[in-house]
Amino acid sequence: MAATTAALALSVPAIAGYLDAKYHLMTDLHLISSLVFCRIQSVIREKRDRLHPFYVLEENAQKFPERTWLWFQGREYSYKQGYEAVMRHGNWFRDECGVKKGDIIAIDFMNCPEMIFIWMGLWAVGGIPAFYNYNLTGDALVHVVKVSTAKLAIVGHRVEETVGVKKQINEALPEVKVVIFDEDLEKTVANWRVDRPDEELLSGAKLAEMAALVYTSGTTGLPKPAIVTWWKNTGASKFVALWLRLNPGKDRYYTAMPIYHSSAALFNIMACLQVGATSCIGEKFSNRTFWPDVRASGSTVIQYVGETCRYLLTAPPSSDDKNHNVTKAFGNGLRGDVWKEFRDRFGIQTIGEFYAATEGMSATWNMNTGDWGIGAVGVAGALVNLMQGSKTAIVDIDYETEEIWRDPVTGFCKKVPNGERGEMIFKLDENDIAASYKGYYRNEKASLSKLLRDVFKKGDVWFRTGDVLTVTDDGLIYFNDRIGDTYRWKSENVSTMEVSNAINSHPRKIVLDSAVFGVPLPNHDGNAGVACVVLHPEVKEDQATFDEVLVHLQKTLPRYALPLFIRVIGEVERTGNNKVVKGGLRKQGVDPEKTAGQAGGVWWLKNGKYQKFNDDDWREIKAGRVKL
Repeated sequence: MAATTAALALSVPAIAGYLDAKYHLMTDLHLISSLVFCRIQSVIREKRDRLHPFYVLEENAQKFPERTWLWFQGREYSYKQGYEAVMRHGNWFRDECGVKKGDIIAIDFMNCPEMIFIWMGLWAVGGIPAFYNYNLTGDALVHVVKVSTAKLAIVGHRVEETVGVKKQINEALPEVKVVIFDEDLEKTVANWRVDRPDEELLSGAKLAEMAALVYTSGTTGLPKPAIVTWWKNTGASKFVALWLRLNPGKDRYYTAMPIYHSSAALFNIMACLQVGATSCIGEKFSNRTFWPDVRASGSTVIQYVGETCRYLLTAPPSSDDKNHNVTKAFGNGLRGDVWKEFRDRFGIQTIGEFYAATEGMSATWNMNTGDWGIGAVGVAGALVNLMQGSKTAIVDIDYETEEIWRDPVTGFCKKVPNGERGEMIFKLDENDIAASYKGYYRNEKASLSKLLRDVFKKGDVWFRTGDVLTVTDDGLIYFNDRIGDTYRWKSENVSTMEVSNAINSHPRKIVLDSAVFGVPLPNHDGNAGVACVVLHPEVKEDQATFDEVLVHLQKTLPRYALPLFIRVIGEVERTGNNKVVKGGLRKQGVDPEKTAGQAGGVWWLKNGKYQKFNDDDWREIKAGRVKL
């Protein structure tokens, strides 16, 4: 009997370990408990009319007034100092600018504490901030101001010096007042009255209502203002803090990502505020300043977006690579080909990767500490599938039309089996769509374009992400591509991300960066793959280099995915959030007239090797005398 009891006692942990490994129980429990807690707390705060983030800032200033809230370039602001600064800025908006509850005010700033005080100060007096990308100029700048309906734009002096915002807006939209927040104005506001805002300006916040406008990246067209609700600014941001296990009073969380995007605004600034942690801010991302900032601020968590980690790896190895306090890196867009190298080189134990859309209502999450799960944007175990399985689906796509495939008989969509690619969609409440999906501000057409109806039954409504993902049998979720970035060649679907990963992963680092897309060619069906590459400065653009590239690609890609063309360029254009902009390159294609005079040449795969592509080759393709 004793032996049986002892054997049972020994077997229970083993069984528990097996079940956890197979069904990801502990991973799921942590995620679900964090989400449920935040949802319940948010609902309670809403019912008590204490949802507004100003109340959280006020509570933090009272509970730990001397704790650092913000760090920037060696300057620190305690929660008490930040609380007072927010009230000063809010009162200035009321007194000098006449801001009223519900007014939309444009904010065009590089990262700095003043931007946060302006943002929170606007909230404190009932204003709604519209965050502009400080890199925008010309038609794009005028567009974002116009569609926001803002009549007042607050512009940082660093942005004005770089872009010249005031003149451009005044000429195109004279009805919009532009205020440059220069050093003199900063000093003026720093001495403004510190009076708590009237309760009526703070009360009435509802989880599903608009709190701010955050623009899409604009990789496929002009940026669109996505409505960001109070839920995302409160509950969702606190969920991230809990999921990351941010330790108030100990963790210092660094971001150099632009605060005008939701990743930094919600998942750093607001996440730290919600739990009383310290947010450390870099003015903008730079290889030169990133790690010095991280060390100087004593940060324990860092945020990345897109290709940030790849850029950090391009710097020469240094004895200081592991000289920091960072234990976690959190963000989205970390590609699998640099994941392990990044963790090993910089000694970061945990990588928290997520997948979401600014205008969406759901997300996937992967807290990774080992080899299993590298490259995945989410992990869905048995418990998550039980709770969320009916609200998330990956459905088949017609890649020719870039539309969801529908059964010609029933008209319904079809889920793809595990391991196959499809578009991820999220279920909405068909009886109250607005409860979770707000879409784009004053753009009904764009908002409706993200909705998919009659998906699996008549009347159901789902949100289209526009992204191609895959789920494996063991619950790992992988991002493949944007739908428009997946192209069809030789009757096969080719992922531009897969091709780009392969090119960038050459062990000799021949290619520093790449942008991959498909282009139509005369007299050929489908789209031929084009890889625009930035070569390492020490690599020559010659036959030997491209022979070496081809050998590597043949080992890592299926034959149909080999890019037919490789074009050498000086740099890959990116948005402020490190997303690749391919529109201009795609328009140029491989036409020699359009690519002439650039940083490098075009090479094409002919007779089993990459060769220089010239005018005669292009004429042969157009004449239909070349079979690719």
